[in-house]
Amino acid sequence: MKTAAQAYFSTQVSTTSQGQLLIMLYEGCIKFLNQAKTSIEEKDVAKKGMLITRAMDIINELDSSLNAEAGGEIAKNLHELYYFCNTRLLKANLTMDTTYIDEVIKIIDGVRDAYAQIIDTPEAIEAMKNNAAMPSTQTTTHANSGVFNQQPVQPAAQPAKRTGAAMYQKMATSA
Repeated sequence: MKTAAQAYFSTQVSTTSQGQLLIMLYEGCIKFLNQAKTSIEEKDVAKKGMLITRAMDIINELDSSLNAEAGGEIAKNLHELYYFCNTRLLKANLTMDTTYIDEVIKIIDGVRDAYAQIIDTPEAIEAMKNNAAMPSTQTTTHANSGVFNQQPVQPAAQPAKRTGAAMYQKMATSA
């Protein structure tokens, strides 16, 4: 039986646009990193490790959804940025040094801000409309620019799985 919070987050994820879902993942990552900094200051090693791991899981989800072929240089640069962020978080986890976490927060917040500026542009909206008209695939996130993977549309009896949706649902219900 689902709790009320789980039902709410399930509905929120299934009704949120892919662009907004990506923004929520970035924000969740930042939230976990800020909580990890507090845990470091409180010397709560276990909680710090759990929160950094959650942030890394989100970054890994974002990285795994990149489509290097269609995304070209942008996808390559994002992949390298996500890799850098994860290496910094590993160092933060080992050394209990919040400066590494601050670096990652600054990077993730910058990417989130940049993406937030483009998701509502006419070009992004047009790209989403064009992809919605294509019956065989559903493009995920990043203004449907081809940077992220395309997934087959699920049959009507099953809701389409969207990159990041399960991660956000897991993130939201475990916070």
